[in-house]
Amino acid sequence: MKCPNCKGDIQWGHRERTCPSCGEPLPTSQFILFEWGYRIVSFTEDRGFFFWLIVFAIVTFVAATVEHLIGKGSLGQLLDKHKFVSLIMFIYVPAHLKIIRNINSIVRPGYPGPYWHDRLVIKKMRRGTNYALGVGFLISLIVVGPFNQFSLLPAYFLVISLFTALFWSIESFRIDDREYLDAKVQSYFIFLGVKSLRRFRKTGGAFIISLVLSGGTFYGLLHVPNLYWNLRMHPKVMDFIDIMQGLFSWIPMLWPSQ
Repeated sequence: MKCPNCKGDIQWGHRERTCPSCGEPLPTSQFILFEWGYRIVSFTEDRGFFFWLIVFAIVTFVAATVEHLIGKGSLGQLLDKHKFVSLIMFIYVPAHLKIIRNINSIVRPGYPGPYWHDRLVIKKMRRGTNYALGVGFLISLIVVGPFNQFSLLPAYFLVISLFTALFWSIESFRIDDREYLDAKVQSYFIFLGVKSLRRFRKTGGAFIISLVLSGGTFYGLLHVPNLYWNLRMHPKVMDFIDIMQGLFSWIPMLWPSQ
């Protein structure tokens, strides 16, 4: 909830009729949708990986069920035929959601109160992350396609996460060392898992270099004719695929397709 006068955030459970920041009277009631929205946002504060895993799994399976009943069932086929990719998605996406939620969180350990104003570097981190999410979503619609949300769901999450991770990597070099010495800024980044600004920059630099190298390699290999089939039909590659299929041939029996 926000104070209508000073626009400061007020923690749920605050029972006083005045704002704890400016002292102005608070409204007695709000629209029910805003009330439930604030309650949901407050409930997701400082949740761990397993919470987001359960939420993502429930949303995905409900969407797959609804899409199977009224559509082609593409999401259900994706989860059934591409189990390894789906498993990676169920690990990767909740971890990414947890970081994004913590970035936008106003409550964290060691922070004196949710109605205090944050430092400018923290506001830039939140605003930039949300912008990167929006840009990543738009680019994913262009690259993957606007109507493949069910059949190519992991691709959308991959493109979006690349943009958010790229912003975090660039932002690590934009943070001034003197800003990081501030107690509020340190508590915020420690809450995100960043205990050392130097290590944060090393990780960001490694990601940027890897992204540039992988993009250049992909662009170069894209212009090699019949590269996939030349590799696929190589005897050593075929032997390796046969060995892997023999080792993991029991996995489809756990989730039979028929």
